[in-house]
This record gives sequence, C-alpha cells and structure tokens, in this order.
Amino acid sequence: MNELGLVLEILIAVLISSAISRFIPKVSTPLVQIALGIIWYCIPGLPKFTIDSELFMVLFIAPLLFLEARNVPRREVASNLGLSLSLAVGLVLLSLLVSGVTLHVLWPAVPLAAALALGATLGPTDAVAVSALGKEANITNRQLNILKGESLFNDAASIVAFQWATTVALGATFYPLRFVGSIGTSFVIGIGIGACIGVLSNRLVFLLRRAHLENTTMRIGIEILIPFAAYLCGELAHVSGVLAVVTAGLVITFHRYGVGSDIARTNLVSNSVWQFIEFSLNGAVFVLLGIELPQALRSSWINPNVDTRMLLLAIAVLTVVTLLLRFIWMAVMLRTAKDLTTGKRRKMTPKRWRSAAVMTFGGPKGTISLALAFTLPYAIDLSTHIPLREALLFIVAGYIVVSLLLANIMLPLLAPADDDDQGLAYAHVQVEMLRRTLAKIAELDTPQNHAELQVILHSYTDRIERVRQAVPKERMIRENAVRADVLQWEREWLTEYVHAHPEDAPAAQPLLERIELSLSHLDAASFSRTKARITHRPHVHPLARNLLIRCRALWHASSAKSEQTHRIQRRLFEEAIAYLRTLVVGDIDNAETIARLIGEYRGALATLMPPAKGLGLATLPSIQGIDELRMRAFRLELETIRDMLGDDELTRAQAKMLRQNVYLMQADAAL
Repeated sequence: MNELGLVLEILIAVLISSAISRFIPKVSTPLVQIALGIIWYCIPGLPKFTIDSELFMVLFIAPLLFLEARNVPRREVASNLGLSLSLAVGLVLLSLLVSGVTLHVLWPAVPLAAALALGATLGPTDAVAVSALGKEANITNRQLNILKGESLFNDAASIVAFQWATTVALGATFYPLRFVGSIGTSFVIGIGIGACIGVLSNRLVFLLRRAHLENTTMRIGIEILIPFAAYLCGELAHVSGVLAVVTAGLVITFHRYGVGSDIARTNLVSNSVWQFIEFSLNGAVFVLLGIELPQALRSSWINPNVDTRMLLLAIAVLTVVTLLLRFIWMAVMLRTAKDLTTGKRRKMTPKRWRSAAVMTFGGPKGTISLALAFTLPYAIDLSTHIPLREALLFIVAGYIVVSLLLANIMLPLLAPADDDDQGLAYAHVQVEMLRRTLAKIAELDTPQNHAELQVILHSYTDRIERVRQAVPKERMIRENAVRADVLQWEREWLTEYVHAHPEDAPAAQPLLERIELSLSHLDAASFSRTKARITHRPHVHPLARNLLIRCRALWHASSAKSEQTHRIQRRLFEEAIAYLRTLVVGDIDNAETIARLIGEYRGALATLMPPAKGLGLATLPSIQGIDELRMRAFRLELETIRDMLGDDELTRAQAKMLRQNVYLMQADAAL
C-alpha cells in the first residue's frame, strides 16, 4: 500500500504541474514538477523508496526512447544525418571522457569509472525541450532538425556508454579490445533485433487492417507492447536493448500510412495516449527528482567527507567545460561541413559563430539524463567512503536545471524572435486551427446538406487563403501533390476495376489513357512506386482544369462504348469523392485542398449526369440550412481552439485572439 500511495502522489503532482504551468508559462514545467516533488518529500508519512535500475530502465527509458524515434521527422533528420551523428556519437564520447576526467581530477574521492558514468548521463539532450526552443527563439529549421536528430541518436550512445561505465564502476575488469568488439556486436545485433520487431509489427498491423480487424484497443496495445518487447529481446540476447527500442521506433510505419476515417480516429487516439504517457513519464521522473533531492542533499550535508561547496563547484565546472567543448565542436563542424547547394566549405562569419552559439545552448539536458542517474546502482557506494550515488544524482540534477535555464535565457538573446516572426507564427497557428476545423466540418457532410455544406467549406477555404498570404510556399506544393496523388489513385482503381470486369476493358481504356496523359506532366520516377496516399511532392504542374477537360472530351464522344465509358467514369468519380471524404478526416494538413477538390469532382460529376439523375448539386442551397451549419462550424472552431490550447500548440494570448475573432463572426451571423 505504501508503494501505491507513492504512485498516487506522483500522479497527482504531475496533474497539478500541468494546471500550474498554464498560468506561469515562463517557468519551465520540469522546474514546477521538481518543486512539487520537494513539497511531497516534506509531507509526513511519505514512504521511502528504492529504485531498481533495470526496472526503471524498462518502465521509463524504453517507452520514452521509442516514442522519440516514432515521432522523429525522418526526412528532415536524414538530410542532416551526418551532422546529427557527429554530435550524437563523437561529441557524446568526447564529453564522457572530458567530463569524467574533469570530475575525477576536481574531486578525487569520486572513482574514475563512476565519474565516466556521470559523464555519460550528461550526454543526452532532451527532445521535448529541443522542440520547445523553436517557440522561444528564432531557430532555423535546419538547426532544429539537427538538434532533433542529435536528441534521438545520442540517447542510445549515452546509455550504452553509461551501462559500460557502471559495470566497470562495480568492479568489472576493462579490456579495451574486448570492449570495442562487444560494443560493435551489441550495436549490430541490437539494431537487427529492433528492425525485425519493427517489420513484424508493421506486417501484423497491416494484416489486421486489410482483414478489417484493426481497432483502437488492439492497435494501441500493439504499440505499447513494441518498446518492451524490443528491449526484452535485446537483453535476452545480451545485446543493447536500447538500440533495439530505437530501431523499432524508426522502422514502424503503420501509424503514418493508411486512409479512412476509422484509421484517422485510431491514429488520433493513439497519439493522445502516447502524449499522455510521455507527459506522465517525464513528469514522474522530475517529481521523483524533487523527492530524492532533499534526501541526497541531506546525506551529503551530514557526511563529513562531503563538502556541499564541492558539489556546487562540480556543477559549475562541468557546465562550463561541457558548454565550451560543445561550442568548439559546433564551430569545427560548421567550418568543415559543406554547403548543400555549392558543395564547398564556408568561412566562419559572425552569423555562423552566432549559429554555433545557438546550437551550443540549444542542447539542454532532461528526462533521459535524469532517468540514467536514477538507474545508478546503490552498490556503487561500496567503492568509496562517501554517499556516491546521492552526490552524483545531485550533480546531474543541478546540471540539468542549469542547462535548461541557460537555454531559456541565452537563446532568445542570441536568436531573438522579432515582431514579423511572431506575426508569422500567429498566421501559422490560425491556418492550422482553420484546417482542423474544416476537417471536422467535413464530417457533417450528408446527402441532404451537400449544397449548404459546400458554402460553409468554401467560406473556410477563403479564410485560409486570406490568412495564408502571410505563410509562404505552401499552397501550390500541397494542392498539386494532392491532385497528383488522387490521379494516381484513379489509375489504380481503374486497373483493379478492369481486372474485376474484363468485359469493360475497351470502355475503360480512354479513361486510363487520359489519366496517363495527365500523369505524364509529372516526374514519372517520383510516382512509379507510389501508393495511394497523400504526400508532399514539389515540381508538380497544376491539374485543376483536367477534370472538366476529361469530362467534356468523353461527353461529346459517341457510340455504345462511349456510353459504357460514361458509366465507368461516373462510378470512378463517385468512388473518388468517397475516397476524398475519408482523406479529409485523416489528413488535416491538406483538409482545405481536399475539400476544394471534392467540390470540383462533384461539379464534374454533374456534367456527366442528366438533370433528372443528378445528385441534387444543382439545387439552390437553403439559407436556413447555411445559417445552421455556420453556427455549428463556429462551435467546432471554438472547440478546436480549446483543444489546441490544451495541447500547448498555441499560447493563451493567441487563443484569446482567435476566440475573439470567432465571437465577432458569431455576432455578425446573428444579425
């Protein structure tokens, strides 16, 4: 029961920190959670606890690493993979050695192996903190992607190095050649195990999806099982379970592909569950730190062999040494890296020196570093006459707090976000809010309100277009990519239709030829292996008028084969509309483009049908129906603003401005 009480107190503290952080956005949430942990420590009757290092590694680090790998932007990170790996492996190993030797020289009572273990805990950068930096400073996309790649890969390198250093600190004999061989074997086999589990998971989910057996409960259960299965398999094979977890997270793709409202809802619930898990685990780690800190400080304070001033000095020295080392590494990396366009190395200018400084302070430490410190075995105290575990935990905690504070203070000074950037950020937030609202409005579509709903959808797409003028380079890339992928889907549907109805092959041939003609304007290599999904593709020529051209050309043709072609094309357009209606729910980024395309398909379908057999598209929309749908749309818009604020996707000031805008439109509509 004592353990249950501790768990409940930690969860309550995490929930309270979430509420408090809304009202003090300038204070980092981890700092609030640490403060609550200290308060919880002072509560009488709190049970004392000890942490099983292996259990902590499985319950906390494995799912956090998996989630980080699952959500990493693969394409952006791959384009800067060399720079990210340089930071994630080279800088981590160098920092481990320099930090460990520095601490051992500064405080000889700390054994070298234990000092190296502490150096390994200072390697991982916090993915959540890195993502939040873009809101506080004017960091370029490339800098942010490099930092995200580093935060993923250096976790694995740091944890493997930490496990080795901890083993040596507990008395194991170190053989350099054997160590290099075991590390190499562990890397290769661990990555292989993770890849196998990722591939098998993909096949299982896709198999269930094709059999229409996938549901929310089963899908989330599979996802949550993957990191624990990967870690367990790696450990049973005596290789790196951490690398197996990271690789499995990188390999799985079932959450990225698939169309349809059911899959979209499952993905939405899955993302919400993982968001809750991430926040809960991150918060629990920092609350535990707050509970542990007073105990660690008390142990150091009452022990005559530990000087508190030495602990504070160690934090300060390690901070200066690691930041200086990181800055030098960044400067050398920028000087030797080749330009992506010219292929030449560039000289260091004041702007590039400032970029090196931004990247230096842009690597704050966080949950993984703290979680590693918690996994320090209690037996490490046997190697010295001081409470070594509590002392190292205190140093790591102090270092994390200092790195977070420096990032929050220095980055806005080095890369301030000007007023134009803030206006652009508000425009991006408003466009995203309108996209999500439009996707919700599209779910209201029924045969009875087609005409009225098109008016509402058109008004929202117009609003998005007006706001988007402040957001460059989006419309053509998104719109053309959607149109091209729908053409590709039409070709695949017609091919399957001909296989199922070979007697209609001659009548379907003109449709296939015209689709091939449209796709011939595109880069054939980009679509040769494309599946029916929405992706971003540049350099696609506009195809907006192609539907009407195809309809008119086939409508004026004659003969019985032409009538069969009309019938097939009507069926094709009806299926395309149904397909697009599922996409508008599952692809929020392209919701307004898909909604516009649905209207074009309906207009083209109307030209293929006699008036008596129309779908009601020619019927004038009802004014009362439009007003009712418009008020429902406003309620959905307010709901979207509330959800985005709850997910910290916009600030309270931005939410207030967006709500005021909706209130004004509601007042105008009521007049």
